[in-house]
Amino acid sequence: MEQKQNWLERPIHPLLPALTNEIAIFAIVILLAIATRFYDLGTRVMSHDESLHTYFSWLLYRGQGYEHSPMMHGPFQFHSIALSYFLFGASDFTSRIPAALFSIGTVWMVWYWRRYLGKWGALIAGFLLVISPYMLYYGRYVRNESYVGFSGLLMLYAILRHLEIGGKKYLFMLAAALALHFTAKETSFIYTAQALIFLAIYFLAQVTRRSWKNAENAYRAFIIALSLTVLLVSAAAGYGLYTRDAQTISGTETAIPSNPTEEISPLAPPEAGSLSLTVILAVAALISLIATATLLIWGYGWERIRNERSFDLLMVTGTIVLPQLSAFLIKIFEKTLNVTIPTSAPEVQAVGSDMRSILVIGGFLLLTFILAAAIGLLWNREKWWKTALIFWVPFTILYTTVFTNSSGFFTGAIGSLGYWIVQQDVQRGSQPWYYYLLVQIPIYEFLPALGFLFAVMIGLGRKPAPKPELDEEQDKAVSLSSEAQAEEVITLLEDETNTEERNFPNTFSLLVWWSIISVVAFSYAGERMPWLTYHMAWPMILITGWAIGHVIDATDWQKLKEQRILLTVSALAVFITSTAGIALSLNGITPPFQGQELAQLQATSAFLLPLIVTILSAGGLIYLLREWTFKEMGRVFILIFFSLLAVLTTRASFRASYITYDEATEFLVYAHGATGIKDIINQAEEISQRTTGGMGVAIAYDASAPDTGVSWPFVWYLRDFTNQRSFDQPTRSLRDSVVIVVDEKNFDKIEAAIGPGYYRVDYIRMWWPMQDYFSLVNDRDPNSPFPEDYACNGVMSFLKLRKSKDYSMFCKGFTDPDVRAGIVQIWLNRDYTLYAQALGRTDLTVSTWQPADKMRLYIRQDVASQIWNYGVAPTTSELIEDPTEGKFIQLSADLTFDSAQANPVVMNAPRSIAFAKDGTVYVADSRNHRVLHLDMEGKTLHEWGTFADGVSTPIGNGTFNEPWGIAVGPDGSVYVTDTWNHRVQKFTASGKFIKAWGIFGQGETPDSFYGPRGLAVDAEGRVYVTDTGNKRIVVFDANGNFITQFGSAGFDPGQFDEPVGVTIDKNGAVYVVDTWNQRIQTFIPVEVEGSLTFTPDRQWDVYGWFGQSLDNKPFIAVNDQLHVFVTDPEGYRVMEFDRNGEVVRTWGEYGDAFSNFGLASGIAVDSEGRIWVTDGAFNRMMRFTLPE
Repeated sequence: MEQKQNWLERPIHPLLPALTNEIAIFAIVILLAIATRFYDLGTRVMSHDESLHTYFSWLLYRGQGYEHSPMMHGPFQFHSIALSYFLFGASDFTSRIPAALFSIGTVWMVWYWRRYLGKWGALIAGFLLVISPYMLYYGRYVRNESYVGFSGLLMLYAILRHLEIGGKKYLFMLAAALALHFTAKETSFIYTAQALIFLAIYFLAQVTRRSWKNAENAYRAFIIALSLTVLLVSAAAGYGLYTRDAQTISGTETAIPSNPTEEISPLAPPEAGSLSLTVILAVAALISLIATATLLIWGYGWERIRNERSFDLLMVTGTIVLPQLSAFLIKIFEKTLNVTIPTSAPEVQAVGSDMRSILVIGGFLLLTFILAAAIGLLWNREKWWKTALIFWVPFTILYTTVFTNSSGFFTGAIGSLGYWIVQQDVQRGSQPWYYYLLVQIPIYEFLPALGFLFAVMIGLGRKPAPKPELDEEQDKAVSLSSEAQAEEVITLLEDETNTEERNFPNTFSLLVWWSIISVVAFSYAGERMPWLTYHMAWPMILITGWAIGHVIDATDWQKLKEQRILLTVSALAVFITSTAGIALSLNGITPPFQGQELAQLQATSAFLLPLIVTILSAGGLIYLLREWTFKEMGRVFILIFFSLLAVLTTRASFRASYITYDEATEFLVYAHGATGIKDIINQAEEISQRTTGGMGVAIAYDASAPDTGVSWPFVWYLRDFTNQRSFDQPTRSLRDSVVIVVDEKNFDKIEAAIGPGYYRVDYIRMWWPMQDYFSLVNDRDPNSPFPEDYACNGVMSFLKLRKSKDYSMFCKGFTDPDVRAGIVQIWLNRDYTLYAQALGRTDLTVSTWQPADKMRLYIRQDVASQIWNYGVAPTTSELIEDPTEGKFIQLSADLTFDSAQANPVVMNAPRSIAFAKDGTVYVADSRNHRVLHLDMEGKTLHEWGTFADGVSTPIGNGTFNEPWGIAVGPDGSVYVTDTWNHRVQKFTASGKFIKAWGIFGQGETPDSFYGPRGLAVDAEGRVYVTDTGNKRIVVFDANGNFITQFGSAGFDPGQFDEPVGVTIDKNGAVYVVDTWNQRIQTFIPVEVEGSLTFTPDRQWDVYGWFGQSLDNKPFIAVNDQLHVFVTDPEGYRVMEFDRNGEVVRTWGEYGDAFSNFGLASGIAVDSEGRIWVTDGAFNRMMRFTLPE
């Protein structure tokens, strides 16, 4: 032991006596930390969350202020990043400098832990912090984790130091650590709770093991009261968990990132109600706690309590956090008091106009501040006000951004905890409870997890060194004296040369507690996200460092050197790796000795070679270890084992941080920004520089609801473009833009808006890790027998005992060799090939990955043709022309029927319209499942119809499931297509049911419909039905008797692909909207010997109808001049053609103005030639009078 210590303390060179081997090794560790954190720091694409932090920090740097939002955590990060921009400029690299510096600082903090981890333990812990996948990745990531890691190590160090020597210094350090954490992230509440529980247990252990002089009765009463308090707290927590109604979202929904532009808090005004049993138990626990404290003070004595160092730490931590727990108190009583926690600046301002809320919320906050001050002053006036200042001064400055945002203090003090209390109920992330235990820790932090188990094993078997007890006078002197005096007292009493052994009980218990409770707390927390693994990793790394350091210290290296340790270690390493090779071979897709085919022979060879090596290395080990003791062999084996784990950890960390950082194959980040983002920005920047000489190119990006489109991270990357704009719905105004970036949900709409003059490139904007771990456990019918091929067989058969659960996906990882081999490849190489093959999956390659969010880049052709290296020569082929270009007119409706008029007409997705001879109008109010009959003043004359789908409600006469088409016969009868009940219904003019015909089918019979939509009636009373799903037009007489049909699936004349609208002109010609063939076809009726047929006549292309969504279904009308009018629903316009199919004009863009549409749907011409259009998005009917 002495030789080992001497080696670390020995100078590296006689000329450098102060530079010991220990300092040199730690310097190398720090240099590695610097290199790994800063290398290639700016290359990775900003993820969704990172771009939020960088953009709002950039606004602060530009002098546009900062407004705290709990959704984006505390203000410290924003101010530190803004400072980085001020010093070094704004870029991806400089955005990550603060995180990198605090990550390096976290490694540096381990130097001060030498007295608790041991010298070797601190060096190893520092190295493990450098190579840890989570510590490295999030040390290069614009999130708060690196600040929290630093403050966590500082907080625990301050706790241990104060427990060791007392005084004031480390109380101030604890307050500073809490100030950093509470201004960085709301995990501060979890850390504080963990610390308070540990310190409370520690304090109780101290006061119960010491003598209660002449107060035995008080001691017994105290124990009873304490037991009752613990029982009541457990009952309140248990009942609260049992009755909690968490609104857990699905694995698909959890892939939707946060939207900073939406309302910050999902809180709704609570319903008034009575106190719950949880609140009653909590109040009873509080009363019991007060009684317990009273008995403690009476029996043990206030001065003795104040002299307990753990009590100092409890007071500092408790009085700091107490005012911020006012949100928790408000949450408990919100139903009773009918108030809502304000979690954003607008909500704070809204509360300002509600005197009752001000009194209630302000009263809780003021009450907790007064209570904290009273407790602190009663404990120790001098210590309390200094620690309070250390915390609250930076807290106030940062949350108010140097007093420029007064509401920030309240969103920090109340809103931070309030928002995350709400998120606990919503469970954003919705990851399963085993997310960390079975996914994140085994994939990335397996070394510290195994190290933690090893540390617990050796720690429980270690006897703590005897620690000299201070008498009460000495303890009081240490507590009340200066730091220097306290150190002097401790030095006199204790030997400073063996601090690790002396402090072992406190160090071991604190790190074990912190490691276990972190996993439990974050597994329970509503938001289970990858980055929270960071908070579980670092305490396990510290205790792993201590454990491995303990093994090194306990090993007699001089003796092992004489026993040829290097050769033995080499043989042992070969033995371990070859044994691992055997295990991999046995668990591969093709086990050895399966046959004579090439793949089978290769598998056998891959097994035999490591088997031979294992046998030879085992023989060598037996020979080399013949003089070793079992303890020596065990220690060396442990060191080699963890060394190999360190190699695997370094490999995983290197790949995640420097190779696959932008790929969804990694699990340690949730919403990966794909490389396509920077590809687009680089192209846009070069186009801008080469066409405008700067950053002035016209660029538009999709910011459409509900998820803000591609805004994040593009808002950050477009910050320097001076001619940028965002859009919600694609409109033709985008044609002014040279570069357009479009979100996936607008793919169907964009090309109709911008025309053919753009080149298109498809990219992935963001993607998420594989979600298969969501379905490891599913519900099943407990009365159903398990199938013979059920995956849970053999050693996994015990899972069949729980018959209501299906564990087959979990068991396949153990019992199915193909799946098992795939999982091993995912763990080792992030290679999903074998796993996808085993499960028949096709969505786990880079090009097909799901879940993913796609986007498109459009570059205007006339600009691209000037830039040859974008694949377009200066002389290009003739551009496709948009026939509607130059035909647009501004035309406003002169009459509108909607819910805002004097006679409200409340509609929901109105579709087709038809006029009666008397000028009144019928409209198919599709999603209200009814028909409306209106006069020209918008008054409702008749309405009929109720919902029925044949599943939840039986279908009856006059019931509908989304009526789309409507037409009026010569006798005034009204015909309606009951689209999703797959039938046609006939009514009188006033809505009395007459007849219905049609069933669901694939066109097997004339009345076998599949989603019929359009409807028309000719002068003879014949009824024309567009059987949309079956690609045909079916003709019936007025009573529903079949006459004929025409059309089939295809592109040839007379064939259709998604026919929707149908109309008949004054000459009897039939016009059909052939939607997905993007054309209009006309047909001439020919009657020969009593048989009616329809001959294709003319057709013309329509530049529109680009999308294939359920709503993009156009209708058609024709006037007496044989001009044809069609709607372009997701082009937000109406197009008019002459009788030859030439475009006459178009009108409409996206919007709710009288000249615009949200979804142009049904269309009809009245007797005076005016055009009526239904707007299915803004639920209105609009009348347009055409210009002469």
